[in-house]
Amino acid sequence: MPDAPVLQNAWSTPGLVGAVDIGGGSGGTAYAGAVSFGAGGRLQLSGGIGLQTRTGMSARTVYGIRAALPFSGPTSSFGLAAFAGVGGGNSSRSDAADSVVSTTQVPLGLALGWRRAIGGAHGISLYTSPSYVLYSGGSKSGGLVRVGLGADVGLTNSMGVTVGTELGQTRPRGVGGPSGVLFGLGVSYAFGRR
Repeated sequence: MPDAPVLQNAWSTPGLVGAVDIGGGSGGTAYAGAVSFGAGGRLQLSGGIGLQTRTGMSARTVYGIRAALPFSGPTSSFGLAAFAGVGGGNSSRSDAADSVVSTTQVPLGLALGWRRAIGGAHGISLYTSPSYVLYSGGSKSGGLVRVGLGADVGLTNSMGVTVGTELGQTRPRGVGGPSGVLFGLGVSYAFGRR
């Protein structure tokens, strides 16, 4: 999703999870709601929709969808997953540059993680999600190498918090894409009995 870091853990939570998220950096901010579905720890499908605000530009609706395939066992301390996604939004006009920014981004990458249980209902996971992100739209297409660094903290059996950042190559703000370091914060809730 534009102005949100690509944070992908190496494991999948089974069942349905909902979240509220905020992300951004010097270029703007994205506020979103998201859902994911984990199928037995072997596949995770995620999607989100939100509002992106940027200085000098009109607010716009943004979206993102992603599929991840964890390769590690459900009880392993170290994990690996592959992921691919697509995100973008409706056109947004830059008043300062009098140009239209309408960028689609496609991240392709790997997630490497470590996790540890703390008691019966808590835990922590630290991970990195390096990716190659293809950008199209605006006035220029191209690709960048970006790296997400995140932490998930399980507060209860059902509720968790995610914090993270993304850094790497940048694109000029006028053609869309990240113009520096992005930060993100999310609160999630896993539905169903745990």
